Amino acid sequence: MADTTTPGLSPLTIWHGRLLLRWARLLQRTVAGKHRRQAHVARRNAAMRAAYARGQDRETIARAVGLGGEQVRKALRGEMTTE
Repeated sequence: MADTTTPGLSPLTIWHGRLLLRWARLLQRTVAGKHRRQAHVARRNAAMRAAYARGQDRETIARAVGLGGEQVRKALRGEMTTE
């Protein structure tokens, strides 16, 4: 992943954002079963929003999680994604 440091954010905040992004990626890759999917997707979206708030940019999130740009934008706005 590209180093996406944002001026004004502490290294701990950046590290926390990267950890949350990895959590979102893990959830994306392990979601299985229709009845559990909605809860996993909601958790993944929350982790993506938290990573974004801690300095990770949309393109990095989309690349790491494997979603399209529009799906990531919807998740970051707090809307339900269509997958």
